[in-house]
Formats: sequence, C-alpha cells, structure tokens
Amino acid sequence: MKMEKQNSENGSRNHKRIASKAMRIIGMVFMGLAFTALFALIFGFVVMYLWNWLMPAIFGLGTITFWQAFGILVMAKLLFGAFGMRPHPYRRKFNSFHREHYKHWGAFEGDDSDFRCSPGNWRHYKKFWDEEGKNAYEDYVKRTAAEK
Repeated sequence: MKMEKQNSENGSRNHKRIASKAMRIIGMVFMGLAFTALFALIFGFVVMYLWNWLMPAIFGLGTITFWQAFGILVMAKLLFGAFGMRPHPYRRKFNSFHREHYKHWGAFEGDDSDFRCSPGNWRHYKKFWDEEGKNAYEDYVKRTAAEK
C-alpha cells in the first residue's frame, strides 16, 4: 500500500515537472514573439522617421508610411541578409576557423609549419622562439626596466 502511494506521488511530481517545463517553454516562445514584434515595430518607425527626414531633403523623394518602411526592411533583409540561412564564417569554432584561414602563419600550438608566406628569415621564427625567444624576451624586459 505504501509503495503504491509513493509511486503515485512520484508520478504526479513528474507530471507537474513536465507541465512546468512546458509552460516555461511556451512562455519563452510567447516572449520571443512579443520581443520580435516590438523590435520590428520600433525599427520600422526608426526607418520611416529617417527616410522621411533625409530622403525628401537630399534626393527629393516622397515620404513613406510605416508599412512601406517595414517592407523596405524586409526587402533589404531578403536581398542582403537571407534571414540567417548561410552560416557566418566567424560563427565557426575559433580554432578551426583560424587554422583554415591563417594556416600560412604557422604559429599555432602544435603546428610545425613555418611562415610560408613571409619572406626571408621569418620561416625560422617558431624554432627561434621555442629555443631562445623566451629567454631573449626576458632579457629585453630586464634591460628596459633597468633603463627606467
């Protein structure tokens, strides 16, 4: 009898927990939609105000309504932004992005390549830094501190 009561209490707790999570998710979706609508409303009025202030005076164009300003925003987003469908190159993982695009630098941890694109003695930089650079830098800091 006691075991059945515990199971029913655990079941009701799980149902309450699931219902609480569902309500939280629904609330977050509603708040996201409300925030998006508010942002669109404010941004539409800003575009309308700027257009009506600048364009007639500069180019002799007519004034526009809020919905025309909102349409211009949507059209600009379609033409130039694609609503985030393309991944932005800087949103990739930091390390893989920099290895891909700056691999010719050769100064990453564990990277044994040298500075292939740099002329002259730069190709020896990584080896120099590993062998002598840290000590030479510390000597330089000591010299500059002594001069002051």
